[in-house]
Amino acid sequence: MHEIYCPSCNTPSPYDFSDYLMMCPYCSSTFKLNIETGQKEPFGNHYIVPNTMDAAAVKELTIDWLKRLHHKPNMVNKEFYVTDIKGFSLPLWIISLEGHTAWKGMIQKHKRAHNKDEPLGSDFIVEEGQFRRSYRWAVSARNNILESWGLTRLHEPMEAIQVEWDGFPLDSTFSRGRLDDPEEDEKSAYDMRKFFEFKLANGVPILGVEVPEEEALRRGRDHINLYHYKIAKLNCDYLIDQRTELEIAGIQLIHMPFWNATYVYRPRSTLRHFYKPKQNHVIVDGYSKGLLSGQLAITHKDKVTINGIVAIGAALFFLLLGASWHPAYYLVSLFALIVASASAWLSLSKMTKKKDEQLSKKHASFGPAIQEQPGEAV
Repeated sequence: MHEIYCPSCNTPSPYDFSDYLMMCPYCSSTFKLNIETGQKEPFGNHYIVPNTMDAAAVKELTIDWLKRLHHKPNMVNKEFYVTDIKGFSLPLWIISLEGHTAWKGMIQKHKRAHNKDEPLGSDFIVEEGQFRRSYRWAVSARNNILESWGLTRLHEPMEAIQVEWDGFPLDSTFSRGRLDDPEEDEKSAYDMRKFFEFKLANGVPILGVEVPEEEALRRGRDHINLYHYKIAKLNCDYLIDQRTELEIAGIQLIHMPFWNATYVYRPRSTLRHFYKPKQNHVIVDGYSKGLLSGQLAITHKDKVTINGIVAIGAALFFLLLGASWHPAYYLVSLFALIVASASAWLSLSKMTKKKDEQLSKKHASFGPAIQEQPGEAV
C-alpha cells in the first residue's frame, strides 16, 4: 500500500498499486495512476448499482428458496442451517455490442437415398443461415474470477450447450431468480446504475478494479465468438464454416452487489446415517433480490448412492431371512440386489459421462480456431 493524494479532493489515502483504477474513499472519484510518471488521469465512466439487501434479508430469501424445494417445508428450519453470509460489490466491465453470425453446414436428410449409384455423402444437404444478437456482456474486472463461489456459473443459456467462459449477459442474468413477480414498471439493475459513490454500497465491501478495459474487450470478444460458434453447431450436423462479426458500441465499469450465503443440511430422519453434511452455496443479487445460482443439498448422485446402500442392506437382510426362515425371502433379496445393481450402473454411467464431457472440453481447446473480428467503436 502506498499513500498518494486524490486529484479531486487532494486528500491523502493508501492505495494498492496493483489495482488498475484507484477509488478515493473520501470523494469517491476514480482515476488511473501512471506509476512511472505519477500522472493521475480521471476516469468518469464508473457506475455502481445500489445494494438493497442485508444479511438478514439474504438469510430469509435462502430459507424461502429451500422451502420451495424441500418436500417438507416445515422441516427446513430444523434441518437447514445458514452458517455464513457475505456481501460484496463486484466490479464488472459491461460491453455493449451486437454480434452477427453467418454459418454453413451439412444437414442429414430425413429420407436417405437408397440408390447404390449415389455418391458418398448424398444423404446430406448443404444449409446456410445467420443470426444476430445484442448484448450487454459482463466481464469480471477481478484477476481471480473464483474468489467467490458461483460467479463463473452465472451464464445459463437458453440453448443446450456447455458454458466454458466466465462472462454473462447482464440483462437476462439479472432478470431471473425472483421468487416474487416483479412489478411492470420496475427498472432493471442496469437502468438503476448511478455514478460511483462508496455510500451506495450500503455496508458491503467494494472490491478493487484489477483488469483494464482492453483485456475485458478481448475476453468479451472471445466469449461471444465461442458462444455463437456453439449456437451455430446446433443448427447442423456438421459445421463447415462460421464467421462472427462484432460491433462494439461502448464499455463501462459498473460495481454490482452480490451476496454469498453458505448453508449446511443435517437431516433428522434415517437419512442422516447415509448422508455426510457438506457446505452448499447460494448467490443472491443484491439489487433485485433474485437468486442467481444455488447448490442443492442432495443431488441426483447422492440419491443414487443412498438408494444403492439401502438396497444392498435390504438384500443382505432378506438373504438372511431366506436362509433362516423361508425361501420366499430369496426373491425379495434378489429384487433388492437388482435395485442395488441398477443404482451402481447409473452412478458409473454418470461418472463416465462426466469424464467424457471433461475430455471433449479439453479436446475442444485444440479444435479449429475461431477467427476474431475486431469491433468498430461507435
